[in-house]
Amino acid sequence: MKKEVTICFRTSEELRSAVEKAARDDHRSLSSAIELILTNYLETNHEFSHQNKERRRFVRKQVSIPAHVKSIGSQKKKLNAVILDISLSGLRVSLPKEAMPEIYEGAGTSAFETSFVLPQEEKGIRMVCRPERVVPVNGNIHVGASFIDSEFANYQQLQRYLGTAYGRP
Repeated sequence: MKKEVTICFRTSEELRSAVEKAARDDHRSLSSAIELILTNYLETNHEFSHQNKERRRFVRKQVSIPAHVKSIGSQKKKLNAVILDISLSGLRVSLPKEAMPEIYEGAGTSAFETSFVLPQEEKGIRMVCRPERVVPVNGNIHVGASFIDSEFANYQQLQRYLGTAYGRP
């Protein structure tokens, strides 16, 4: 969504601190956190539907696929996860909130490996991902990640699955 308007308002120190903490916890800018709060309020309490244009190059398909996630270079065991949506360029995965330090070390420096089996497939897929956004949700974290490395055969398998999922042969 293009941001064209600046809004300034006065508030209490307590509210400002709470919003700043929420923004830090969600790894967002203060502006992004305030926009999200306002949008959620309006969508919940009023007839407001922001026509959010898809910014992704590939539309994500909502799924529920069990997966294993492991930080690149870590000697720790793989973590159980659930892939919530997936596309040719990335995925959103749900993990226990305790996995946060293992998965997200900081913007631009983190990478993790995820392995999973697509529905109606026998062969597993292994993809290396870079976390782009980490959001706490009901005691878990949702990690939106982009694919940064994989074998070509894995991309082909994912493309076949997503083509079929969208009604393409």
